[in-house]
Amino acid sequence: MFRKNAPELIFRKDAKAQRVESLAEAPVPLSFTSWLSGFLIHPLLCAFASLRETLLPVLMLLFCSSAFAAHPADAPFNAANALYDKGDFKGAQAIYEGLVESGTWSANLFYNLGNAAFRQGDKAAAFLAYERSLALEPGQPEAQANLRFLRDQTGAKLPPISWQQRALGWPSANAAAWIAAATFFGLALSLLPKTWNGRIFASPAIFCALALAWSAAVLAWDQSRGETWIVTSDHATARTTPADSSPAAAILPMGSQVRLLQERGAWLHIQLPDASKAWISADAVKPVRLGRSKP
Repeated sequence: MFRKNAPELIFRKDAKAQRVESLAEAPVPLSFTSWLSGFLIHPLLCAFASLRETLLPVLMLLFCSSAFAAHPADAPFNAANALYDKGDFKGAQAIYEGLVESGTWSANLFYNLGNAAFRQGDKAAAFLAYERSLALEPGQPEAQANLRFLRDQTGAKLPPISWQQRALGWPSANAAAWIAAATFFGLALSLLPKTWNGRIFASPAIFCALALAWSAAVLAWDQSRGETWIVTSDHATARTTPADSSPAAAILPMGSQVRLLQERGAWLHIQLPDASKAWISADAVKPVRLGRSKP
C-alpha cells in the first residue's frame, strides 16, 4: 500500500503479499483447529483416500485451472504496475483494460484499473472499476475507501442497506457459486455409503449441507433483487416513461446505484435508490456484473 500526491486515496500495489502476511500473523486458535481436524478434515481425507487414484488427478486439474484464472497474468500486470509507478497512467490503464478483455479478472486488477482511471480524471471508469473490484472481493478495504471518496465528491445516491443485505451480503454471489459447487461435491462424497463400504461421514456431511444451504440462500437473494448498475454520466435523468420528453423522476449523480428490472431497446426500467421505479437511458449507466457487457 502506498500513497502518491493524493492523501485522500489509498493506492496499493502489493496487496496480495500484505494480505498473506496479515493472515500469517493471526493463526487459527488451537481449539477450533482441533475440531476442524477431528470432525471435518480427517473424515474427508479418509473418504478421499479410498478413491485417491481416481479423484486426485481430477481435483488437481480443477485446482490448477481455478488458480490460474483467479489472478491476472503476472508479466503484463507487473508491467502495468511499473508504468503506473513511472506516472504513465494512460499506458498502465491500457494494459489493465487488455487484461480485463482477456478475462483474467481479479479484485486487484480492477482496483489498480480504478486507480489509473482516477489519476487521469476519468471518475466514471474509476467508479465502475472499484465496484467490480468489490464485486469480486467485497471486503477489500482500499477499494471501499476509494469508492467512498468518489461518492463524497459526486454525491452519489445509494439504496439503504436492508436486513436481507446485512444477513445475506456475505459471501459475494460469485464466491457463493463456487462454495455451492464445492460443498455439493463434498456432500455427495460424504453421503455415498457404498463407496465408503457402508460408512457415512456425518460431520462433514452436516457442514457441507449447511454451507450449501447458505450459499443457495445468498444466490437466490442476489437474483431476486436484480442486477446492480452504476450511473456513469455526470447527472443522469431518470424519467417516468421511456421517452426523452417524459417528466423527470429523479436526477442521479455519477456513481449512484440502480437495479435493473427490464430492458427495452435504448431504455432500461430501473429501481431507484429510494425503491421507486423509473426509466433511464442505457447510455447513462453500466452494469457491475462481469460479462454482462464489454467493460
